[in-house]
This record gives sequence, structure tokens and C-alpha cells, in this order.
Amino acid sequence: MTVWIVASKHATYRSEDAFRELEEVNWSETQSAHIALGDVVYLYITRPISAIGIKCSVTAVGLPQPDIDDRDYWVNEKEMIERKQRRSWMRLKRMTVFSDEQRAQLKGTVLERYGLRGRRVQGRQRATDEILAYIESIEQGGTITGDDAIAEAGEFEPNEVARFADQIARGDYAVYDQIVPAKTRGSAQRAFAEAVKGNYNGHCAITGISTREFLVASHIVPWSKAPGIRLDPSNGICLSTFVDRAFDAGFLHIGTDYVVRIDWVKVGDDQALKNALEPFDGRRLAMPTRDEPQADYLLRRLASEVTTAR
Repeated sequence: MTVWIVASKHATYRSEDAFRELEEVNWSETQSAHIALGDVVYLYITRPISAIGIKCSVTAVGLPQPDIDDRDYWVNEKEMIERKQRRSWMRLKRMTVFSDEQRAQLKGTVLERYGLRGRRVQGRQRATDEILAYIESIEQGGTITGDDAIAEAGEFEPNEVARFADQIARGDYAVYDQIVPAKTRGSAQRAFAEAVKGNYNGHCAITGISTREFLVASHIVPWSKAPGIRLDPSNGICLSTFVDRAFDAGFLHIGTDYVVRIDWVKVGDDQALKNALEPFDGRRLAMPTRDEPQADYLLRRLASEVTTAR
């Protein structure tokens, strides 16, 4: 079985509406993508949605013409007629229609971090193991609340960002909602990131990387663990995306002396990972211009990592 990500052109065909009404729909085949019976297809709905919206299984291939009447969902009738004349067809069966909150976590800007080729999906591409693991975590109830990089790339509301920025300026760092909508989490992260990255002059505190697309405002005490300090800039460090992932996953630790230490036991025999992390072992963080990481927060992080490892 192969898992595919297939573009669904919103301006041509309303796939979401079709799959809410129909259990199966026909989908045109191409010679370049050899999608087979039993494969899984994630439909990536193009702008303005720009996210994976539907999961399907392939129940038939090589059909000479469509055998399901779904003309009500075609926006462009001319293209429908042309495809019926030029293409063979497969049949897709609905497995999941993702919620708005799930789609916010399955946008192209987020999926790029997990291996998606191009945030504006065109055509068809095989899903990598990394991107598939991420999508499945969202299907199983995962949220963006614990991932700073995903939250920064997610949806946000400008007015909320301004409100959270004002909170930070007033020294009010709490976001107490027990269930935070995806857009609110994204807005809070945006405000937090602006403060943290500004403190580090837009540079990763470990690698020195300054390219904006590779920077994340990483929480020391994770978002989910301390609602009262979620917006505190001294609970954040500006890190590159690779270092942020190593920090989150426990491969890289930061002590109260601000020195980086690598968990070589966890790295194991992955020589490529060892080579990538080795230059950082023993390196001291570059300090921010203000709101330096609080030792208490670093201690809480270290204690949590020790507890998790047991």
C-alpha cells in the first residue's frame, strides 16, 4: 500500500461538499502517478483552504468513465467535460473528513516542516514516513498546543496577536484556557515569538542562524505545562528549527549555566545525527538583550526530562 497526497483544486471541484454527501466519488487518473487499488489518498484542498481536508481509500482503478453522478460538485463544467473525454478514472471512498481545527494543523505551511514538497501542492506526491506520522498523530487527536514550530506556522488572528502583545508588555503572561482553539494558540505563539526573537536579534541562540524561515521561539517549560507563563519571554529561546526539534525531543539539553549538552545515549548509532549535533555539545547559549532564560524554568525543564526518561 502506498499513501498519496493529491491536490484537489477548490476552484474546479468541491471535494469537501462531495464527500460529505457521497461515500464514494470518481477521481481522474494520470500516467505520472501510479495510484493502485488499496492505496490511501489524502486530498489537499487548494486555496483558499490550502490544507489536507479528506482521507480516502482507493476502491477501483482504470475505469473508462465515471460511474458516479457528482456533477453538482463541479464548479468548472468545461473542465469536467474535458476530463471525461481524456482521462481514465479511479474511485475514492471517504474515510475521514477533517475538522476545521485539524485542517489548521494540516496546512501546507505546517506540512512543509515534515517533508511536503511545496506548500502549494500541485498534482500528486507520495507521503514520506515523517509526514505520514505527523498526519496520523493529528488523526488520533494530536493538537498544535504543544508544538511551537507548528503553532507559529498555523492560523492566527491579528487582533488577538495585538492583544497578546499588549499582555506581554504589561507583564501578564497567562493564557488560562484549558482548551485553546487553534487560531488562539497560533495568535499567542505569534506574539510570544515576536518578543523572543526580538530579544535574540533574530538569531538562533545556539547556531547563530538568522534566516527567518528557520527560526522558532521555543518554550523552555512547555506550553501545556504552565499556563501562567505561556507568554513570558524569559520562558523562551530563539532556536533554529533543527535545534528546536532536538530540544523538544530530549536529544539536546540546556543547563542552568546556559551550556548545551547532548544526550549521546539517546542519539545512539545514528552517525548522521551525531555529526549534526556534535558541534553544539558544550556550547554556551548566546544571551538575549533582555529577558534571559530563567534558571528556574531551565531547572523545571531538566527535571521534567529526567522524569520522562525513567
